[in-house]
Formats: sequence, structure tokens, C-alpha cells
Amino acid sequence: MIKYRSLIGLLIVISAASWQSLYGQSLSLIEKEDIDLTKDGMAYCRPGVVNKSRGRGLLIERTMVGDQNLAPRAGGIEGANASEIDYIEQFRAKIKIPIINAPSLKVLAVYEYQQESVHFDRIGYFNQELFESLNGKALRTNKYSVYITKSFNERVYGGLRLRTSYRGDYEQMMNFDPRYATYSGLAAVGFKEREDLEWGLGLMFGRNFFNTTILPFGVFNQTFSEKWGIETVLPVQIMMRYNFSPTNLLLFGVEYQSSSYALDLLQPETQGMTPYYFRHAEIALKATYDRKLYSWIWLTAETGYLIPRRARFDNTLDATYDFRARTSPQPYFRVGLFLSPPRDMIK
Repeated sequence: MIKYRSLIGLLIVISAASWQSLYGQSLSLIEKEDIDLTKDGMAYCRPGVVNKSRGRGLLIERTMVGDQNLAPRAGGIEGANASEIDYIEQFRAKIKIPIINAPSLKVLAVYEYQQESVHFDRIGYFNQELFESLNGKALRTNKYSVYITKSFNERVYGGLRLRTSYRGDYEQMMNFDPRYATYSGLAAVGFKEREDLEWGLGLMFGRNFFNTTILPFGVFNQTFSEKWGIETVLPVQIMMRYNFSPTNLLLFGVEYQSSSYALDLLQPETQGMTPYYFRHAEIALKATYDRKLYSWIWLTAETGYLIPRRARFDNTLDATYDFRARTSPQPYFRVGLFLSPPRDMIK
């Protein structure tokens, strides 16, 4: 079990010092987060709808994914070639630090650390050396982002996010080797029609290990009543919302999830390293429960079912060794704590 005490302590100290001026969420493509804008009279709109899910300034969470089979795309999901994964363990910590907190402009610096490890129960003949090298190894992600949200008037606002990530099986907590780097950015414009309805359009750019993509996306958030609402980032997420109370809510729906890493495969014969790129993607059917515990402190618990879309391994030296694997569906459970200041903390 990997210890996270020093990281958690650092995040809590930084958060306590910097969160006096920050609340809320912003609209982004892969992670739907809101950066609320304050109002100066009625001159500037505030992104988000009434009763929406809470913004997460400091987040710490742990995820456990259940057992599954991993096999060649051709053939059965079981047998001598198939491997059995006992469980997958994930950890995530994230903090947002306000840089500018003006009535019409918000700028945030965001740091996020993720760690994922795959634990095999049995490794079959199919790509045995690669899976033995992967077994129990920490796959790390360090994300460095800047969020900018600008409110132009009482109805229109814009958002920009720039991000550099380092994803791989490096031993130390951080590694800035370009081999692990991926880059992304997005720009969006939002329209707040009224307090219970907003929508927006945007464009995302991404360059990772496999390709460069430019994709459009849309945002639609609406509160239908005191209890019911919907929060979407199309085409990656559609979530219904039920508010039991202002401090107690449930989100449930569907979300597309993916992760990618740069790996080094140890060759037993030569003791050399062969570089690979690994990516997996799933569709998650999930439900998330958020509850206020005390003051700024909230509990979040999530459970769901992951339906695999792809598991891809690319040999960067010889494409003839590239392969794609099949995995079986699996349940997961996630629990965490986050800080969310009250609305009256805004200037």
C-alpha cells in the first residue's frame, strides 16, 4: 500500500491558505467542473444553474475496480491465453488555487495527481512479459492546468483551459520527460438564459501518444424543479440530478472515461527496456452521492459498472508488436472527501 500522507498534508495546507476567494465550478470537456463567477450588481452572469452539483476545490479520493479478464481480441475471453485481473486500484488528489478573482474574471491554477495500478491474479500466455511487467506497477499522472473564465455581460460568458500532463510508469512521483507528455486545450462560450438554464458550445484540442484530435462539444444544464435537474457535457457525459436537500444530492447517468500511459517493458533476455504506449477506455454507468459533513467538508461516494471499449498497447519501436486486448465488464466503487466553500465567500 502506497503512502500518501505527505501529499495529502501539503494539499490541505495550500487549500486552507488559498480558498477564501474561490467557489464553484466551470465547464470543461472531459472533467465537468464549474468555475463560478461573482456578480457585480447585474452586470455579470455566473456560470451554473441553481441547485447544481458542488464545485470541488480540494479533492482526495480512492477507487477500487473489481476483477476482470484480459484476453486477445481474437478468441475467447477465457483460456490459456487469457489473464485474470484481481483488482485495479486508483488514487486521485486535486487542488485549485485562485490567481485572479475579479467580478468578471476568474483565473485558476490547478494541480492533479493520479495513480493507478493493475493487480493480476493469473497471467496467461498472451503477451505474458508485458503483463508481468505491468503487474502491480504504479501508473502515474501529473496534470498542470490553467482555467480562465470570463463573463462578458449578464448572459454570455467564455471559458479557456490549457493543460500539460505527464502519464507513465515512472518511479518517482513526478517526471517531466517529454516521452510522458500530453497536451490539451479547450475553449467554450456559454449562454445563461436564466437561473435554471444554461447551454454552451466549445472546441477541444488534444495531442497524446496516439494521435492529435480536434473535437466539438456541447454543454446543457437545467434545473427542472426544486428536486430534479440535468447536467451534461456532450458527447461524454449525461447525468440526471436529484437534490434531497441543499446539502445532500444524487447524480446518476452515463460517462465516457479513458486513460493513457507511456510504459517501459523489461526484456528478460537483454535486461533492456522496450517502450510501449497503453490506453484503456470504458463507458461508465454510475451513480454519485454527495453529502455535506461539516462546514466546507463534503463526502462523495460513487459506484457503477464499467463497460470496456478498448485496451490498446502500441510498441513504439516496432509496430508489428502492437496489439489490442479485450476486457470483461466490471463493477467499481469510489469514495472521497472534498472542500467546497459556501456561496457567500465570493467577493
